[in-house]
Amino acid sequence: MSERQVRRNETLRDAWFEAANEILATEGYGALKLAPLCRKLGVTTGSFYHSFDNWQDFTDSLLDAWLTERTERLAEIARQNPDPVQRLQLLISNVVDFNHRAEAAIRVWAGVDERVAVIQRKVDRGRHQAASEALAELVGPERAPAFATWGLGTVVGFEMLSEDHPAEELQWALEQVLAQVQATAKQHRRKTAEK
Repeated sequence: MSERQVRRNETLRDAWFEAANEILATEGYGALKLAPLCRKLGVTTGSFYHSFDNWQDFTDSLLDAWLTERTERLAEIARQNPDPVQRLQLLISNVVDFNHRAEAAIRVWAGVDERVAVIQRKVDRGRHQAASEALAELVGPERAPAFATWGLGTVVGFEMLSEDHPAEELQWALEQVLAQVQATAKQHRRKTAEK
């Protein structure tokens, strides 16, 4: 396969994933089927098989892209910033921009499909780990996991409510978590300096 074909196929795959996420966000995981997906893109099922071997290949690839793009790559980008507060701000700004209705649908899907649940757990662990790493530099390794759980729990809760709430509310809530982190970090530095 030529480099041009690979690029074309990756672009086409991204279009399939974007359409799938739109279906997940608007109609839920139960509506994610081949025929509606093809209608959304205005293509035939034959086009689908130019990008994927079968439906399981598609769903596995969709979930893998979600894990890679929305967790692993985001964590890598954040880790490049040496300032832990800026790292957390970067994570927050990206998380606020997620397609929360699609994420909620994936969580529901994970409740009935163990393959999806495995990826869901990897996503949650990866996000928790990325936040914990930055938090540990601010509040210490003992308190960092609890703060990461607070932040991740806020995001997951928002995902389940997002149909009725704007992303600005999530932004505000995560900024409150960060403000408490910074206040705790100040206390942590003071206690460390006293020792």
